[in-house]
Amino acid sequence: MNRPPERPLLRQAVRFGVVGAACVLLQLALYTLLRTRLPPLPANFAALLVCTLVNTEANRRFTFAAHRGSAARTQAQGLLVLAAYSLLTSGALVLLRAVVATPPRRLELAALVVSSAVGTVGRFVVLRLWVFRHRVLAGQDTAFPAKKEASQ
Repeated sequence: MNRPPERPLLRQAVRFGVVGAACVLLQLALYTLLRTRLPPLPANFAALLVCTLVNTEANRRFTFAAHRGSAARTQAQGLLVLAAYSLLTSGALVLLRAVVATPPRRLELAALVVSSAVGTVGRFVVLRLWVFRHRVLAGQDTAFPAKKEASQ
């Protein structure tokens, strides 16, 4: 009986989606809570910071199965990715405020959901090809296999 071919990229994308969906819900909850005391941009950044730490560790363990290696290095790289992601989501809030002087909270949340969806695709690519690249190069990931040496 033939086994279906391995699809690590698809498996990782699904797992990344599950982690991401949970983190977006956490982000929206934290933003909503923080927004009662903070302006939109600081509330967004604080929620993103907490969620990035949770998201990076969850993806390290669950999505990319990178149990070995430096968690601190992975978190540092994740924080660099956060900088770009934060610019995207904060930019969405700034753009919203430029279009609507006093947007209702639900419109702010909608802007965050849309910009988060766009940022999530970029985040997956960056995590896969930069942060967890060592797994690919070590041949532990067959979605983008390491190139074989010519002498083999």
